[in-house]
Amino acid sequence: MNTKALLGWVLSLLAGNVSGQTKPNVLFIMTDQQSHGMMSCAGNPWLSTPNMDKIASRGYRFERNYCANPVCMPSRFSLMTGHYASEVGVKENTQAYDAAKVRQIISRDALGNLFRKAGYETLYSGKTHLYGTRDVSEYGFKINTTDPYDGPAIYAEQALAEIGRSPQARPFLMFLSFLNPHDICYKAGADQRFPDDLSAANARETKRLLALRKSLSAAEYRQQVPPRAANPAPLNDEVPAMVAMGVGSRGWDETQWDLYNWMYHRLTESVDTQVGRVLTALKNAGLEGNTIIVFTSDHGDMNGAHGLILKNVMFEECQRVPFIFAGKGIKANFVDHTTLTCNGLDFLPTICDLVGIASPTGIPGVSLKPYLTDTGARPVRQHLITEDHNSYQIHDGRHKYTIFELPGYPETLTDLEANPGETINFARNASYAKIKGTLKMALLENLTARGLTPLPQDRTIDNIRAKENKKTNKKGQSKAKATIGE
Repeated sequence: MNTKALLGWVLSLLAGNVSGQTKPNVLFIMTDQQSHGMMSCAGNPWLSTPNMDKIASRGYRFERNYCANPVCMPSRFSLMTGHYASEVGVKENTQAYDAAKVRQIISRDALGNLFRKAGYETLYSGKTHLYGTRDVSEYGFKINTTDPYDGPAIYAEQALAEIGRSPQARPFLMFLSFLNPHDICYKAGADQRFPDDLSAANARETKRLLALRKSLSAAEYRQQVPPRAANPAPLNDEVPAMVAMGVGSRGWDETQWDLYNWMYHRLTESVDTQVGRVLTALKNAGLEGNTIIVFTSDHGDMNGAHGLILKNVMFEECQRVPFIFAGKGIKANFVDHTTLTCNGLDFLPTICDLVGIASPTGIPGVSLKPYLTDTGARPVRQHLITEDHNSYQIHDGRHKYTIFELPGYPETLTDLEANPGETINFARNASYAKIKGTLKMALLENLTARGLTPLPQDRTIDNIRAKENKKTNKKGQSKAKATIGE
């Protein structure tokens, strides 16, 4: 080996890059049930999220980002594969998916498998909740603790310190999946549907916060309670089955609403603290300079909009979630208020493009790299199509048309410019007939091309659950758990 080659090898070794690998590391941080406005950098004065804000200040924040499906399992499946959950025969939290189709998609297109084949170390910690596997190995990852509270932070502190100390030949993809503010689904002291005998893990953070609440004076508590949602009225022409999961809250009094709202904000601050531990660990390990950070959530929470809580409805509050990229070459401290994105569809092609891995073919998302780096031609997207357990939606940037798989195929059309709170259904308004017709035609053409028409008319929650139970029993499995809203 000549002197020049030897020097190059030594420098590569000191950089932890024996193989000459120059690809950046990827740190993917995901929360659960965090709406887009639940960050102080998004203009919310009722909470403090300095660590999420830090990622945003260093990177590019897509303000108009939507999840592929506003509930856990289908949203996470999309994030991991770039595919709609409807491709595997389900659109909800269930074990009744087409197992063969899931295996086919994840073996070819799953995030971890793609990166592992490209030479990355693929690491995972926290909540899974995916179709097909409990330990994420089929998706190409090595699981490191399933504790979704401080588990991902503890793991990141240990793993990143070790990586920083030890020369490594391969870059890493680290997927950290935190649970909160999802605990708002459980006993927040307001909703009697949820049991008092939750597991210690599910109860611990809400118990801590309820104790904090009791320690506050009435005046102190009142100063911390955010105002109610500005759009508490139901959408006109609402069909009950459209919003069946979250209507129990419509009978709440102000005390219950105040506690739910306060708790949701405090749970978000709680997970922000965990995110801060991860960022500190990355910095202390000396890995910041060659690591792309992605921050997002799987779906949001209604938190009082339309008198609803939880998710699983096609409204802004549970569809729109944070989506931030930060790292070398990515525009810093930039907020994109106009580009329509979907983290579930666009994350996979974008991160592949950023690190130089070939993206799967035939997936519906687009690479957002031209936006992030100001290089290359920006993709053209006329419409964004998303789905829910009983509906499909098309979005043109201003109007959202939704058709429901319910008797009579009810439909909604909202206008985010004229009525941002989505309390008016313009589907029967004659002045919107052309807009509705154009969107409906485009949506049905897309669904037909994907083999999803004719649409069923029986996707009420009771019928979905009955079919799930029948399907899983037929396979000799245990009864499908009714977890559509979890």
